Amino acid sequence: MKKLLLIMTTGLLLHSCGNKPKQIYIDTDYTSQYSMETEDVIRVPYEERGGVKHLKVKVNGMELTMILDPGSSNTLISKAEADYMYAKGWLTDAHFMGTQQARIADGSIIENQIVILDEIVIGEKISCKNVEASIAENVTAPLLLGNEVLDRVASYTVDNINKVIEFKLKQR
Repeated sequence: MKKLLLIMTTGLLLHSCGNKPKQIYIDTDYTSQYSMETEDVIRVPYEERGGVKHLKVKVNGMELTMILDPGSSNTLISKAEADYMYAKGWLTDAHFMGTQQARIADGSIIENQIVILDEIVIGEKISCKNVEASIAENVTAPLLLGNEVLDRVASYTVDNINKVIEFKLKQR
């Protein structure tokens, strides 16, 4: 009897507050509303490996593949890429800004060199100038495209059907 009274009271409260169960609709006949590129939406293809989205970019003119990582506050390149770019003249002493401590995914704190990259170009269409990036001491560290770059666009969405990231550009 107490259970029935509790269920009726809960139902009455939910109904009186206007809270109704939300209906979720999944469109199985999916077609992207942004199938055509507009001047403020740029579609950049990605490759998924192990559940991780990899984008082709150019960093100071060097072609690289970086992981889209909205969980990272910073853009990250490994020491191997930084050393190569330095040897080729794509990074100079003037690009290095010192060091900074960072907390990594396992909770530990590490110290990385900070560098200002002249330009990161995403999908040959989105140009981000003067990007602050960290250099991981680990030469096999993954290259991360973090929020320092992602915050420069108005928004981005992941189209998992067509394997593209749709970047909406900020209005000028």
